[in-house]
Amino acid sequence: MDTPLGKEILRFDAVESTNDTAKELLGDRAHEGTVVVAERQVAGRGRHGRAWFSPPGGLYCSVVLSPHERDTGLLGLVAGMPVVKALRHWSVLATLKWPNDVVFRNRKIGGVLCEGVHRRDAFYVIAGIGVNTNVAVDRLPEEVRASATSVKAETGIELSNEEFLEYMLKDFEKVYKASQSNARNVLAREYMALCSTIRQRVEVATPERTVRGTAVEVTPSGALVIVDDSGGRVEVTDGSLRIL
Repeated sequence: MDTPLGKEILRFDAVESTNDTAKELLGDRAHEGTVVVAERQVAGRGRHGRAWFSPPGGLYCSVVLSPHERDTGLLGLVAGMPVVKALRHWSVLATLKWPNDVVFRNRKIGGVLCEGVHRRDAFYVIAGIGVNTNVAVDRLPEEVRASATSVKAETGIELSNEEFLEYMLKDFEKVYKASQSNARNVLAREYMALCSTIRQRVEVATPERTVRGTAVEVTPSGALVIVDDSGGRVEVTDGSLRIL
């Protein structure tokens, strides 16, 4: 990539979803490296169409990328690494739950949703990132309070979303470039070092079946390798994961 991530930042008070806004602006106001930021989302979403509640105080942004289409599987995972590293910089020792949930003490504190988009002859990935930085957990819907947390709730600190975004984007740029290079094996190992799913007993529901076993590694293509209860190795590329 030629343009640094975040060189152009488009800011909005409220949008339905920063990913949707980035898609609408592609080729017009949004190009590779553009970041769309909103104070809140009224229809934020996560993987498989799940709602992502986005009250004021959190960081909600989407980064426009133009990767090699073959590398999108790994990119969808490693996009969560800069979020974890930024949270650790602010004293929250978060980890990744495969594929791209960001958790702290088994509670969700952030998440990533990467969506591929074709525009004319170009291919883009919109990397949507939501982080509960200054969110008051008691303002979240009752059904998610027990499973969610925020930086403010854990540390008592109200941090600057601008500083958090700047710090995160610097690391994101390094990770993105590595995902487009021959360093994918190294990147997969770095992801595993931050991923608390590895070595856990898990259940993954895929469109085809449900797999139970021990998560042992992540491949350079982004698949989770599970040793199932019969001792076989199964690679899962997508699905809903539950820690057993």
